Amino acid sequence: MSNLNIKNPNVKRVIFLNTPVDAVDKETATNLILECLNDSGRHHFVFLTVDKILKARVDSEFRRCLREATLVLPVSRAIAKGVKFHRRVSLTRYYPYEFIIHLLTIMEQQNKSVYLLGSEQNYLIEAEKNLKVSFPKIKIIGRFSGFFGQDMEPNILLSIKKSSPSLLIVGKGVSGKEKWIFRNKDAFKPGIFIWVDNYLDIFAGKEKNVSKKLFDVGLESLSGLSGKPWRLLKIFPYLYFKFLVLLYKIMGY
Repeated sequence: MSNLNIKNPNVKRVIFLNTPVDAVDKETATNLILECLNDSGRHHFVFLTVDKILKARVDSEFRRCLREATLVLPVSRAIAKGVKFHRRVSLTRYYPYEFIIHLLTIMEQQNKSVYLLGSEQNYLIEAEKNLKVSFPKIKIIGRFSGFFGQDMEPNILLSIKKSSPSLLIVGKGVSGKEKWIFRNKDAFKPGIFIWVDNYLDIFAGKEKNVSKKLFDVGLESLSGLSGKPWRLLKIFPYLYFKFLVLLYKIMGY
C-alpha cells in the first residue's frame, strides 16, 4: 500500500514517462517533513534522476517503489525540463546534499532520532563523529555498515525496529538501494526512510560532494570525471532519455 497519506494542495504528483515525480516547493517540503515525523505513516523519500526513470521502465518492482513513495524529488535538470515540455508543470529541483542537511537540521531541532545504515564500518564511524560535530544535539541511536551478508539482515531489521528512528538513512553497500527500503519498510516503525547513495562517505570526508555550481547548471554527472573517465558513457542513457521525451511528446502520451 502507498504511504502517500498526506494531503496537501501545494504538492502535485506528475506522471512523466510512466514515472511519478512531485512538484513541491522547498517550504512545502519542509512542512511535509514535519507532518511525516508526527503521523503514523512509513514514509519513503526518493531522489529521482534520469537513470532512475530509465530503470523504472524495465524494473517493475522499482516502478512500484517510486509509485508508493511519499515524496519523489527531482534531482536532474533534464527531468525538470522534460516535465515542463510535456506537462507545462514547473518542478523545484533538489540538491541531495542540501536536502539531507536540511533533514538532519530538522531532526536536531525537533529532538528526533536518526539511524545510519551503509558504507564501510570505519567510514561510518567517522561519518557519525562528523555529524555529531555539525549537529551537536542530534540523536544518532544506531548504526551498521552496509556491506552485510543476508544472514545478518534479520538482526539489522530487528535493530532498526527496536530503536524506532524518526529518520533512517541508508547508503552505499546496502544491496538493492531504494528497493531494499521498499521491501523492508513494513518491518520498521513509523518514520522517514531515505537512500542517500555515497553521502555517508562524504560525511566521513572520504569522498567529495558534487559542487553546487555544477549541479545548478545540470552538469553534476561531470563531477570527478578526471578520475573516472568512464562516466562519459552516461551520455548514452541521457540521449536515450531525450529520445523518449521527444517520442512521448509526438505520441501524445
